[in-house]
Amino acid sequence: MKKTFVFAAAALAAIATPAAAKDAPDATVAIGDLDLTTQADQKKLEDRIDNAVRRMCRVDAFDLQARKLERSCRLAAQANAAPQIELAIASAREERFAAVELDVQG
Repeated sequence: MKKTFVFAAAALAAIATPAAAKDAPDATVAIGDLDLTTQADQKKLEDRIDNAVRRMCRVDAFDLQARKLERSCRLAAQANAAPQIELAIASAREERFAAVELDVQG
């Protein structure tokens, strides 16, 4: 099963204009190969998201306004991703717990 993690910088678009909300940048991060019950793979997910956010929010200008826009985009994307990360980790833990077979006979 292919699992992906999708997040957007929607908060940034909402700040700009309502029409921009539908054009908010987004990114998809694959998580199917990660065991999110481990710290190592949680760190890998964090790194993947950081890289995706940098690519998604990259601005090709270097003036102050462009830098502020890029920073706002990154903060919005990270804020959007945070609850999804928590949910993905919690779901992984629940799946692992559900897969554990208990020997009721002792």
